[in-house]
Amino acid sequence: MRHRGLEIIPESELVEAIARTPTDHYVIWTGEPCGSQAGSLRSRALACVDEVARPVPLRDVIRRAAKFEGGLGLNPDAVRNAVRMHQCARPAVYLLVTRLTSGAFAAVADIPFPSGGRRRLAPGDLVMDAQGLLLLADDVRADAATPGGWVGGRFAERRVAAR
Repeated sequence: MRHRGLEIIPESELVEAIARTPTDHYVIWTGEPCGSQAGSLRSRALACVDEVARPVPLRDVIRRAAKFEGGLGLNPDAVRNAVRMHQCARPAVYLLVTRLTSGAFAAVADIPFPSGGRRRLAPGDLVMDAQGLLLLADDVRADAATPGGWVGGRFAERRVAAR
């Protein structure tokens, strides 16, 4: 199988891609190995996040991938798509989240098989609390503060309670 290669990413293209990327989107790596195919665009893009259980701005991931090696990098749109596609991986170990006003982090998209637990995450479900604790264990659940979790184009805050 042929994988997409590294390419020269013009600075203007990188600046434009960064401007289109929400400032409140982050990637959290759970620290578990990623099951993607070695050498694939997805595995190379996700490998740009090496901080375990620490939210890394998606904009930083795109910057890192664009300047991968020797002036070559990965296309910013391809990196963004790789992160989004990984949300459906079994298990998803790189989680795309948004930062809430409380300082906690919530899932941006549906994550059917998150690492660390069997509970599906819906958009708006808490992934990490404001103190930096990952909330993926089976004995933690997110209860909606407001029905649906999505209000007026923004994620509603959710509280975490033990079962």
